[in-house]
Amino acid sequence: MTVYDVFDGSRLLTEAVQTLQANQIFLTVGDDFEQYAKIVKEGRPEQPLGPPFDPEKQFLPAARGIWVVGHNAQGQLVHTQGMRLLDLCDQTLARYMSSRFGEFPPGGVDIDMERSWFRPGPGAKRITGRACYHGEMWVKDDPIYRGRGLIDYLARFAFLTAMLNWQPDFVFGFMLRTIARRGLAEREGYMHCDPYCLSWQIDGRNEPVDCNMVWMDIEDIRHVIHVPLEQKTPVAA
Repeated sequence: MTVYDVFDGSRLLTEAVQTLQANQIFLTVGDDFEQYAKIVKEGRPEQPLGPPFDPEKQFLPAARGIWVVGHNAQGQLVHTQGMRLLDLCDQTLARYMSSRFGEFPPGGVDIDMERSWFRPGPGAKRITGRACYHGEMWVKDDPIYRGRGLIDYLARFAFLTAMLNWQPDFVFGFMLRTIARRGLAEREGYMHCDPYCLSWQIDGRNEPVDCNMVWMDIEDIRHVIHVPLEQKTPVAA
């Protein structure tokens, strides 16, 4: 990571924090996932903690995991997201996930693993080295926080935090296809997508939950963190 990355990343991180504070989202960052589990249990009961970030199901050392939570001025939880660093070394993400995708299911549902599957796309076959898994993205269902472009700043905060802490080669995550196709992947800033690569069969449901894999490499991150998040008015000729 260059000195420019540190300087510019720190400046952009501060700008994101200030914008979120102006919109009544006050962020806290930590690496103790037992503490995070308590925060989620108390403040996000409608969406249980996801297994990839559950300290009872995963080994989450402080150096390899970061969580972000946002509270409003009244102290109510209004936002969560988490990141984990996977050191794939020379192994591709395609190979890693083909044998271990069962460690990344959605929370709060019973999964039929025998009928669920992961099919690597071209991105998963390219990803190797230090890969940051990004998940747990949640914003309280309230018009104060949703539909106002705040998810853009929240995701940018995560990418900048990952870059400054870990200098990952890649960042990736899984997103419901229905949501990704409505534009959430672009709003979060992801520049690449492997569609229809992960399918969860949930007990008691006829239709599976299908996901896309969204991802970026470090050069993509360096580019996207400088993309303006506010609509610019064209200047008349």
